[in-house]
Amino acid sequence: MKKIILASVFAALSLTTAIANDGDLTLPGERWATKFTAFVCGDGNVQATAVPTDFAAYNIQISTMTTDYSLDNYLVKATFQENNVTCNYSAILLADNAAWTIKLVDSRAYSTVDGSVCAAGKAVLDSALADNKYAYLHGRAAIFAPVAGAEASCGAGASVVGLHFQVTGKL
Repeated sequence: MKKIILASVFAALSLTTAIANDGDLTLPGERWATKFTAFVCGDGNVQATAVPTDFAAYNIQISTMTTDYSLDNYLVKATFQENNVTCNYSAILLADNAAWTIKLVDSRAYSTVDGSVCAAGKAVLDSALADNKYAYLHGRAAIFAPVAGAEASCGAGASVVGLHFQVTGKL
């Protein structure tokens, strides 16, 4: 009897892991929701700028960012196109609020189309979110990401473009 129960527990855990690996990452204790509004330059102002070239190449569409109560842990969600397939992307980021920095902790990209890898677009997003400065002011946040085409988007000498989010409410 113990072997049957133990086998059932392992089977359930394996199924849960398989399902979790095919879906978005989750952030326990999500508290605040935001929506992506624009790519910005400078101090995170809301003046929109052009889509960075590496984001345009994969048709990267950032949708939301949520945070927990501490405002230390963030979950960013996006989609992108790779080999004519839509890929879903989610990333967990950790902020150091005293230093105004934010770092990638984990990410996942997947497609519901069998055999699709989504690796190249994931690499672009992972690189952009790896280790950045950020700004937060009055319900707005911007993550300043090093992206190809930053100068074309934000002017000579620019090396980053801000990903601007607007708070939409409490979860």
